[in-house]
Amino acid sequence: MSGAQVGANRPAVGLLAALYGSEGAVLALALAVHKYSDRLSSLTARRDAWLVGSAVALLACAAYIIRSALQSRRSPRPWFVHTLVLNLLPVATLLLAGEGAARLLSRDTPLGLSIAGTVLFPRSWEQVRAKNGALLKQVPSNISYFVTDSLLGWTVGPDRRSLDGLYLSSREGIRSGRPGVAYTDRRARYRIATVGDSYTFGLEVPFESSWGYQMEKALGRDFEVLNFGIDGYGVDQAYLRYARDVRPWRPTLVIFAFIDHDLYRSLSVYSFITFPEWGFPFAKPRFVLRNGEPQLLNLPLLGPETLLATPSVERLPFVTYDPGYDPAEWQWRWYDASRLVRFLFSRFPRWPLANPAREGEQARLNSALLLRFVRQAAAEGAVPLVVYFPSRGDFEGQDRSGKDRVLAALGRAGVRPLNLTSCIGAVGEERAFIPGRPHYSAAGNLAVARCLSSVVEREARRWEASERRR
Repeated sequence: MSGAQVGANRPAVGLLAALYGSEGAVLALALAVHKYSDRLSSLTARRDAWLVGSAVALLACAAYIIRSALQSRRSPRPWFVHTLVLNLLPVATLLLAGEGAARLLSRDTPLGLSIAGTVLFPRSWEQVRAKNGALLKQVPSNISYFVTDSLLGWTVGPDRRSLDGLYLSSREGIRSGRPGVAYTDRRARYRIATVGDSYTFGLEVPFESSWGYQMEKALGRDFEVLNFGIDGYGVDQAYLRYARDVRPWRPTLVIFAFIDHDLYRSLSVYSFITFPEWGFPFAKPRFVLRNGEPQLLNLPLLGPETLLATPSVERLPFVTYDPGYDPAEWQWRWYDASRLVRFLFSRFPRWPLANPAREGEQARLNSALLLRFVRQAAAEGAVPLVVYFPSRGDFEGQDRSGKDRVLAALGRAGVRPLNLTSCIGAVGEERAFIPGRPHYSAAGNLAVARCLSSVVEREARRWEASERRR
């Protein structure tokens, strides 16, 4: 081959760079538009840089490619075509290899098809049905101490035991230290009831390490503490648990404890939609505000078997009220046939659209529920005590403005909630929480017990003095 022929077949390095650059810019721009498609009108500097930078790079590369194409018309050498081929062959090979790798690395997980820890969108209703159906058939299981409840969604069943034996319940469906306990068989001078979520229940620690038990020990034999906490509850379910299950016990004092995440849970309708990692195949109650008052929307709740028999996710009753339901996450498109594309779009998911109305509803609804609890408990002669428990996010700079709005609303209504952030902070995040887990360790539970004991004892004595004056 002559030197002239070699020169004619030699690719143009600048054109090759422009082709690769344009393809990279198209990919970056596609991911940016996908991620911020709902927020293109309110971009930040970081999003601006991604979108504008990708667009500018694409335009610059396109201009160079067009210029090279025009120049190639005046040249007898086929260098432009050779450069295109040299670009397209490795790109096609890379895409095919990427698709093959995506398929090889795909794994079926409890949350759905996953690659390297990234769950692939769109979600599959068939997979959700299969996964939760299997949970219902697995007995005993990690949630075998739960029973379905047409009001609460789920609750602790009477005389139950978890798969690992860590969680036991009394004959009345209250967490206990041993099976077969009947709390109705005893009556202390002061009966304290606690309602709330997993932090109140004492998840991931033995019963003897839970703050309710530790507080009972610290207060002495005049006090009895009944733990009505339930794993996964929002403020709404905790309120209903109080209204139906706690009130008949006529407690001296009721501690209503919540974490920041409980406020969001109050807006959910289906735990298996909003929190698929939990493995709870249950619906939950949903309150809405009407004329400023909370009213239940979706009672009676359908059982798991009925829900999982629903042919499609969009036909679940009241699913549009669930903030965890995004129709786009369940819709299949032609390009979803590629697992590589699904992985990229799932790795850089759509940024959720800000919803000021829903954020306002969250604060107003939870405030109204907590105020209803306070007034109802006081009207029935019990001392209501609202307590905020900090979670890891409180010490890691996460947004807690929702909690602040709720506490401020309670304050304006004359309620003085206890905020235990400083109490847990004094122990230190490393000691107060189980390593690598969200819940309080034995040390964190003990700190809660110590911080609450003096308040509970003081309020119980005041209650007794008030009763004597009647």
